[in-house]
Amino acid sequence: MTVTTIQAPNAVAGVLDRAAAHIETVGFCKKYLYSTRQAANGLPLDKCEVDVIGAINVAVHGTPRYVGSSLTVWEAEQAVAARIDAPSVAAWCDYKGNGKARAIALLRDTAASLRTEVTA
Repeated sequence: MTVTTIQAPNAVAGVLDRAAAHIETVGFCKKYLYSTRQAANGLPLDKCEVDVIGAINVAVHGTPRYVGSSLTVWEAEQAVAARIDAPSVAAWCDYKGNGKARAIALLRDTAASLRTEVTA
């Protein structure tokens, strides 16, 4: 990936807030970026339940799928990954006990932390 511009922490925080709001609206799923069951039944991808990474993709691209390299998606994923004790964000989503409320809290807390870094 060619890196040309690093996003400001407030911009990444905004992505994380939008991702949290998306999970609030459509719900949370495990094992994949979005609910393949819902998609197979004809629900548009942006209306399917998502995991944390799928929600970040929706916040940036409007779809839970990866649509090519995006520094903003990568930075948001890295900010979240820095706050968890799992080998990856995808693994964290699949851990027992990590559901919708914890995913939303993780995204919102990470966004708040990024904003605190800016004002410190």
